[in-house]
Amino acid sequence: MPIHDLSKLRLTAGLSINIELPEAGAKRYQGTLIGFVPNRSVLVTTPMLGENRPLLLRKEQTIICRFFSHKVACAFSAQVVHLCTTPIHYFHLGWPRQVEVGTVRKSERVVANLKVSVVNQTDSSWQRGSGAVVDLSTTGARLECMEPIGAIGDIILISGKVVVGHVTRLISIEASIRAELNRFEVANSTAAYGIEFKYVSDIDFLALQAFVNGQVAKGAGR
Repeated sequence: MPIHDLSKLRLTAGLSINIELPEAGAKRYQGTLIGFVPNRSVLVTTPMLGENRPLLLRKEQTIICRFFSHKVACAFSAQVVHLCTTPIHYFHLGWPRQVEVGTVRKSERVVANLKVSVVNQTDSSWQRGSGAVVDLSTTGARLECMEPIGAIGDIILISGKVVVGHVTRLISIEASIRAELNRFEVANSTAAYGIEFKYVSDIDFLALQAFVNGQVAKGAGR
């Protein structure tokens, strides 16, 4: 993976951060970037575990932070240098020496099971279909359908609802069929495909990214 300086990634407050504790079996928790002081520290909200209980962290503990920036996956490790409880629970991390940056496609996929409708935009002789996105990242997915919906290379439009917290959003994604698969995970499926996303609007990408991050935080990775 290429190595970057965190200050050059132009991150903004409110970015979702997945926090991994290596000694805790790599379980991930959800935090939010508050901001940073270049070459000094990174401020992140402390994940809450329910009933207003903050994740237990300690000074000098090394954690791994993972996040998406401009549609690529990023990660860095740093030590906790200060813990704060007011006005909210948050912590300071020491400035990371480097940030690993790679394509999102190299990040793990997450279990999705999202019901979708599918339209073949390349060949209109295929009937509109329905199916499910079994797993996905922000650049591709495994799609299973009740009936075949196209051939390798065809451009399809998939539409479905994603739920992030209390918000439900209908998203539409243009994708290319990259492979036909012969293993099925959804009952009544007769066709399965590996698809690569070709066009996602900015607002739909944000919803998709939030959904993927939420599934990762739940431990629904593959």
